[in-house]
Amino acid sequence: MNRARIAAALRVAFTAVASLAPIALTGVAEARPQFSSGVTTGVAFTDLRADNGPRVAYQLGGRLDLLFGRAAPSDMAIGPYLELTTAAFDTFEAGGGVAWLVPTGSPAFVFSAGGFARTSRYGVEPGAAATIFWGARSYNFHSSYAIATGLFVQGRYGLVGDGRQADALAGVQLDLEYFALPFVFAYEAFAH
Repeated sequence: MNRARIAAALRVAFTAVASLAPIALTGVAEARPQFSSGVTTGVAFTDLRADNGPRVAYQLGGRLDLLFGRAAPSDMAIGPYLELTTAAFDTFEAGGGVAWLVPTGSPAFVFSAGGFARTSRYGVEPGAAATIFWGARSYNFHSSYAIATGLFVQGRYGLVGDGRQADALAGVQLDLEYFALPFVFAYEAFAH
């Protein structure tokens, strides 16, 4: 065998070993999906594009998300979310999209973007929404449920329709587990 062929064979072997070594040396990822659910409440500035706007209204909603790829509190995660919301009980809005968790120490940011459908006096209108959440977003080492409580701001923009929708929301998200705790404590008190 000549030297050129030996050198080419060595390069191929070295490349194969170098590309497979990271796979052989890495451990098994322990990340598992974690979900959270919460109630959102705050203020909505609605009808920002309308002639008679803006209007200040009470906002109430619910949010559920499922994040993948997080194995520790310092890890990023990404996954889907679903939400329901209303502004002064004049509208009903259901939507979903993608949420991206970015840890920043103890608190975390969750950036979300997606679409929704709004029912109002104008009928059903589609729209796009973007949300920034900042607050406590725990990582639960013992369960798939993670507590999320903090502040949020959200922009909602109608894509078509007579309502000429554009809204800005701000408020607080409280984890649903906090609402269940009194019942859990009462059950534990009477069960023992």
